[in-house]
Amino acid sequence: MKLLTYNIRNESACDGVNAFHNRRGYVIDQLETEKPDIIGFQEITQPMYPYFREHLHGYTLIGCGRDADYRGECNPIAFLSGKYELIGMDVTWLSPTPYVPGSRFEKQSPYPRIINHAILRPIGEGKPFHMYNTHLDHEFDEARVLGAKRLLEKMKEDQKTHPFPLMLTGDFNAHPDSEAIRLLREDAFGLIERTEGLGTTWHDYGRGNDPRIDYIFTRGMKAEGAAELWTQNLNGIYLSDHYPVAVELTREDGELI
Repeated sequence: MKLLTYNIRNESACDGVNAFHNRRGYVIDQLETEKPDIIGFQEITQPMYPYFREHLHGYTLIGCGRDADYRGECNPIAFLSGKYELIGMDVTWLSPTPYVPGSRFEKQSPYPRIINHAILRPIGEGKPFHMYNTHLDHEFDEARVLGAKRLLEKMKEDQKTHPFPLMLTGDFNAHPDSEAIRLLREDAFGLIERTEGLGTTWHDYGRGNDPRIDYIFTRGMKAEGAAELWTQNLNGIYLSDHYPVAVELTREDGELI
């Protein structure tokens, strides 16, 4: 299985030549060439959603917006329709009241944040697994730490009823030495970071050189080689202001994925 985490960057006029309407065909071409099995997207807005539904052929796209009316920006999960079937899904909010749509932590940016969760199973043979995708707060470290704790709580809750291997993708807006990432790495739950050692992931269309903020974690999965960044551009047009991150995975128990 090829897993991808991809902050697509919302449509913004200030991006100039890299505005989404200029690069969206390039994005689809790249995804159709690489054909990842599962994608954790971040920053898809409501006007962008129909484009992906129409042009991302062969995929099922699931998830809702982060606002109280289930609209607004979302971080959907896409999976190959001919390879996987959806067993179950839910969306919860990173907040003290995760089942209240639009809820937030007290010290957080104005934007709610969500966990998009799916249970998938290979069609025909193979056992189910969990896929989680998120996007932590971009302003407050406290909100990112609380968000990481809520992620761990959610995954542990799900393991009680559905003890399957799992994958977690997202833009965590946190550097590798941050408290939020340390919590995820060091908790006894046993997550393994598959993006360790990668350099910059948010690059601001080739202008930035910060430590990575995009991550892939797994539990009950093995990585087949190191994760890779999609760093290419087409005459100065990038796939996003983040480099998409891909990794090949197999299950530790040898079952099909």
